[in-house]
Amino acid sequence: MSSPRRLSILLLLALPLAAQAPPLPALVEELESSSLALPIRVDLSALLRQVEAQVPLSPPNIETWAEIKGKPRAYFRFNLIREPLQVQMKDAQLSLRMVANFGMDVGLRTLGNHYTVMGSCGRSPEPPRRVLLDLKTELGILPGWGVALRQTAFEVTPLNTCEITFLGFDITNQVTAGMKDNLAAGTEALAQLVRENALARQKAQEAWNLFSQPIELRKDLYLLFQPRRIRIAPLVTQGRTLVITPEIEALPRLVLGAKPVVVATPLPDLELNASPRPGFRLRVEAELSYVHATQQLIAEVVGKTFDTDKGRFEITSARVWGDQGRALLEIGVKGRVTGKVTLSGRPVSDPATSSLRLADLDFTLASQSWLTRMGVWLNHSGLQKLLVEKAHFLMDQQFQGLREAVQAGLNRPLAPNLMLSGSLKAFKVAALTTGPESFKSQAYLEGEVQVDMK
Repeated sequence: MSSPRRLSILLLLALPLAAQAPPLPALVEELESSSLALPIRVDLSALLRQVEAQVPLSPPNIETWAEIKGKPRAYFRFNLIREPLQVQMKDAQLSLRMVANFGMDVGLRTLGNHYTVMGSCGRSPEPPRRVLLDLKTELGILPGWGVALRQTAFEVTPLNTCEITFLGFDITNQVTAGMKDNLAAGTEALAQLVRENALARQKAQEAWNLFSQPIELRKDLYLLFQPRRIRIAPLVTQGRTLVITPEIEALPRLVLGAKPVVVATPLPDLELNASPRPGFRLRVEAELSYVHATQQLIAEVVGKTFDTDKGRFEITSARVWGDQGRALLEIGVKGRVTGKVTLSGRPVSDPATSSLRLADLDFTLASQSWLTRMGVWLNHSGLQKLLVEKAHFLMDQQFQGLREAVQAGLNRPLAPNLMLSGSLKAFKVAALTTGPESFKSQAYLEGEVQVDMK
């Protein structure tokens, strides 16, 4: 099949947008909004390094004698040093784990500030005692775009105990109390850092404003996302990266002409616990003129021959037009008799080839009457089959330049620390109608878009 010489494209707006955009054609208004899933990846590594730096290696007052509550004249002193923090992340759960090594003396206070050591553990030549401190937190996002990090559990698990026999109890919790406080303080510092650096409303409004502004794809061609609503899925993590996936409900459109003037709308509240689906559909209203469709059909059928009971016939001309939702083909034939016949079909989209084809193609009543009068039963010949095979009108070849421009426009920095990346994967034609001069179609450029925000 030969290529069309030109495919006319209506870009949802034939003229530049003003601050108040004219209403969209009914064909577009009746369709659902597109969805734009934006996985925002927040690398928490830098924040966690700050927590590591803020939690001291040892708690205060080590090697200082302190009274054991409930045990008159009984005192203890210890030395403790922690190992590096271990961070475990799964979905919205974040666990800070720390192994601490300690040694301890227990003594009795004598006259003045003198102490007599009565027992010890974890002191040289013994290996140090070890204890695991495990603090669990949960990260959540509030409808007003606030970010909350709340503690859900704090467990202290001795890996080997330090039980002093003559006192009759394990003193591990008292030894680790200071370290628990330090770890809790470090977690609160992390919560503060997350509130200030993740998805504070100010940052979200900045991103929303960027998506509201036109993106120049090439000279006199702009992409508008036109965000309307925003939902968010449950949080997930990948390593030390927090993945927050808002789904923006938008009306993406292409604008041909001068750069449109738009006014950013306020950031709406989040709708929580949605299930976003990745990808988006960019709607484009396409127009294939009857002139261009005729050129395609001429290239496919004129000069072709077919046999009938009355001999061989040749196709000498072809013309395409539409009326009341039907496609009409006028075919000139030459053989034993010469004349023109008209066939009518229903234009439908062929997703496999991104083309317009004709279903239920048959001779019109007027043509059948002419054939009967002439005695030439063309409707029993191969003409109808030939036209069914050949009357496919390409709708996507001239979209190639448009697709390339959109593809380039989906891969660019939007702002410092905000990178837009995406790819187009499909072109689909749907919603075919007939107009005075052309077939009109709702077409889709489909793909996926991702935003990396740090």
